[in-house]
Amino acid sequence: MNKGRLFIFFLLSLVLVTAGLSFFLPTHQTIKKSVTINAPVAKIFAHLSKLENFNKLTVWGLQDSLLQYSYTGMDGSVGASTTWKGTPEISGQGTITVTGLQVDRTIGHDINFTTPQKGAATSTFNLLPTGNTTTEVSWVFKMATPRPMNIFNLLFSLDEQMGVDFEKGLSALKMRMEK
Repeated sequence: MNKGRLFIFFLLSLVLVTAGLSFFLPTHQTIKKSVTINAPVAKIFAHLSKLENFNKLTVWGLQDSLLQYSYTGMDGSVGASTTWKGTPEISGQGTITVTGLQVDRTIGHDINFTTPQKGAATSTFNLLPTGNTTTEVSWVFKMATPRPMNIFNLLFSLDEQMGVDFEKGLSALKMRMEK
């Protein structure tokens, strides 16, 4: 009987600590990567504002030979979206929608993952001219980790796990824009 009480006390303590921690931990993770590109901001904005071009930057898209895209709306405008479907282990399935365009400044996307796991994220490109023909491009990716799942933010760093993929995407953009 004493061992049973101890076990119940342990389980109750574990639940309370987990619940308490989940209220103090952030409910999202962020990746922010930047690159300086030798190209004018207008050229980069015109390229990145189109989902078809954005899809060519993602490392996952380049790795998945079965990946298929479909587009709705006018590409390069707010409300345009692309749906992708590929190998679940590489790219999965989901939708990207253009949510904001500030000419030569920012491009915003909402991303909804449907498989292999459901999830939501935002992706923003910030463009900052650093000269007449150079631009700093920052790619900010925020992924929601709702409570109580946010407890895993202590153990799993999205930046450590996927940050290199975003750097590769920015490198691909740099190569394309500097041609």
